Amino acid sequence: MLSNPAGAIPSNSTGNKIWDANLNSSIEYTWTPQSFSGFYYNADTGEGTELLTVNLSTTNKRTISPGNMTYETRPVTTDFKYQGWGKYQSIIFMTERYFAGYSGSRFNNDINLMSDEKLLRILIDDNERKSLYAGSSFLLEEGYELEIKEVDKDGKKVLIELSKNGELIGTDLVGPNGDYTYKKDLGLNEEVAIIAVHLDNIFKGTETNAVFISGVFQISDELSNINSGDAYGKMEITSISPEKITMKNREEITLSKGKVVEVMGKLKLMIANNDTLRFSPFIEISEPGNYVLRGTVAEGGFEWTPMNFEGFYYNIDEGIGSESLTVEGINGRTIEKDKLQYKSKPEEVRFEHEHWGKFKILGFLADKYFAGYPKNGFSDGISLVSNGELAKVLIDSEEKKRVYSGSSLLLEEGYELKIKEINAEGSCVFVSLYKNGSIIDNGIVASNGDYVYRSNIGSIEDVPLIVVHIEDIFKGIETNAVFIKGIFQISQEYITIDNKAKYGIMEITDVSANGITMKNTADIFLPRGKSIAIIGNIQFHVADSNDLRYYPFIEKNTTPLESLDIDVPKTIIEGETISIGVSSRGGGVENAVVHINKENIGTTSEKGIIKYTASGAGKFEISASKDGFISASKEIESIAKDDETRKISIKMSADRVYEGDKVTFYTVKSLNEEPVSGIRLLYDGKFIGNTSDDGKLEYVIKDPGIHKIKTVPDGFLPAEYNIDVIVREPNFIYSGLHIMPIDPVKKENVSLSVEVTNTGTAPGKEEVELKINGSVVDIRTVALEIGESTFLNFTYMSPQEGIYEAHVGTEKLEFEVQKKSILSYVGIGLVVSLIVSRLGYPMVKKGEKRKRKTGL
Repeated sequence: MLSNPAGAIPSNSTGNKIWDANLNSSIEYTWTPQSFSGFYYNADTGEGTELLTVNLSTTNKRTISPGNMTYETRPVTTDFKYQGWGKYQSIIFMTERYFAGYSGSRFNNDINLMSDEKLLRILIDDNERKSLYAGSSFLLEEGYELEIKEVDKDGKKVLIELSKNGELIGTDLVGPNGDYTYKKDLGLNEEVAIIAVHLDNIFKGTETNAVFISGVFQISDELSNINSGDAYGKMEITSISPEKITMKNREEITLSKGKVVEVMGKLKLMIANNDTLRFSPFIEISEPGNYVLRGTVAEGGFEWTPMNFEGFYYNIDEGIGSESLTVEGINGRTIEKDKLQYKSKPEEVRFEHEHWGKFKILGFLADKYFAGYPKNGFSDGISLVSNGELAKVLIDSEEKKRVYSGSSLLLEEGYELKIKEINAEGSCVFVSLYKNGSIIDNGIVASNGDYVYRSNIGSIEDVPLIVVHIEDIFKGIETNAVFIKGIFQISQEYITIDNKAKYGIMEITDVSANGITMKNTADIFLPRGKSIAIIGNIQFHVADSNDLRYYPFIEKNTTPLESLDIDVPKTIIEGETISIGVSSRGGGVENAVVHINKENIGTTSEKGIIKYTASGAGKFEISASKDGFISASKEIESIAKDDETRKISIKMSADRVYEGDKVTFYTVKSLNEEPVSGIRLLYDGKFIGNTSDDGKLEYVIKDPGIHKIKTVPDGFLPAEYNIDVIVREPNFIYSGLHIMPIDPVKKENVSLSVEVTNTGTAPGKEEVELKINGSVVDIRTVALEIGESTFLNFTYMSPQEGIYEAHVGTEKLEFEVQKKSILSYVGIGLVVSLIVSRLGYPMVKKGEKRKRKTGL
């Protein structure tokens, strides 16, 4: 029997992330931390205090009346990540963690911020061990920086300096197993500890001095006031106490088809573009990184579908998502063999660019896979899943982008589509497709036309791999550009799915054009406090508790190219107007919202540009956001005009730096880039020299990782520059695969040759395989220095006539093996005889003399 993780809450009123009228979802519906991964949940303690409840009048009315959406949250006692510090009070407010007070910690004992209707954002709570060298700095949040100045001669104490935005706040001496604490007066009854750092050990060496940190805690130094009546988006605080905060919607919320509704902060509602009312809360992901998507928490047997597990693929517009993971029963803490079942089937969904029609999709292992094309404008119908193959969907987008002539639309897996030239009439555009810097295709596309690139995927030929819709072409006097609205790309790398194939602890028990079924091949034990890999990226997390609580989850990396980039100078002058550019995949993005220090200054134009004039001096943050994109931010500095001559910048001779490289640092005036000589440079706090008369200093970079270059102020404002030093590694590329003879016959040795080049940054060795029709028939080992090339030769004998496909590295070659020719049967002598006979000469037997014709 399946468990109900929501306990006594009535059926269909909670448990799923998706509210769906077709599933008879209750008109009063609650999202809990157990069912919505956007809310904080501690599986070990079962704690999670946020609740979001909607009360609809009917299942088909698309409005939430004022006061009928309620958000509640409560404070909880939380352990510091560094356990030696005790506990503090925290509260999740509008999906973000806030500090509510100290309770039994070693810093402050009697601070309760909610009593004063205030909160502080938690910036860092970490127990990861870090090492810091003397002279280097530990960057904290909000401009704070902790610098390890010096270790004393006995290695017993370390001198620490804390600064904010470059200004010194104070110094302190800390011994091993000691805490550095910074307290600040925030206008409360007593000072609040806003920064705590625990030092484990101190190392005093002959050349190197270092300290080891194992705990960092930081809260904001800016109080957030929370008062009854305060409005956040469409919500308003209706009550606040030390025990709870309650909010309700202050205006009617309309659930229009295909729209996204901003509720408050990062919490939004996504509404299906469908006549059936279907909607879901979600948290806007504003920064790249790894995010955990989890399913509803279970206590026994349970079934997860796309409705209650965010890791599964789901198309909310069409209500399509076919994956399911079912625990049919649990014996104690054991899921017995064949009691865990995974199923998925292919379904047709619409392209984001709807004019293309539909394609076949299969959610598989919590990822989105391409299963085939029905007949459409660029395909007569293709099925990968029927051949036991699947390819990932990399891009499916209709976001409008403007790409200028000469620039490129960036795609996935090393592809980019370059806008080469627009014809004189502005009616069509010549484009070139590149992969890893090499051109592989050209095409001419008319306005409102499609560029299609076809390639083989596994055993299926000429699969449309990349489709780009050119909506419009602009031919100007100075500027030429194309407007792209529709991009679809699938991976050329594919996976095979065969019956009895194993994935993690699961095995395929059935596979066909109708779908895939898998079951566990052995018992699965659910130990407390552990995560167990199940299948692909899917894992079970088990609470560290005597009571069994567990849920499936995946870790999703949100660092796709579908993120925003901001193009703006690092340094500007107060009072001067600059252009801020916002782009994605190389194309300007219109209607992106731009903030300066969280103040909305407007949206970008069709070209992805917005103008800004700095009204004051100082450092500030520019951020850009748009639905469907990862947001971006950048820090720039505005300089007062009377400070222009004192501002310098550090530049470097290379954009990418590898270990062992010799680089040149330049010190220049920020505004006119005039070289500045005699500037003392520090590398991780160590003096490395003064810049020369032309503002240069050469230095050999040794250690991979992030390092800081700083100037020693001497008549100029201080400057710094961070370097990310990359580890050297080889990279092998393949080219020019050819065969000799070019027309082989069966049972004849042929030679296949390919050129291999190491384009990487280090020497290396690689085993190179020759595959014939997918099977490895020969292996060669190649070792190459940086930039070195060599030819590898393979020998192969074809057992019978037919079409063969050879693969070496990234190169492939198709050749035909024929039957033996007449030359192999009659021999060279007979051929010569035939030639002689054709020329009119009689044959002469052995021992005879040929009579010469004379004409007498």
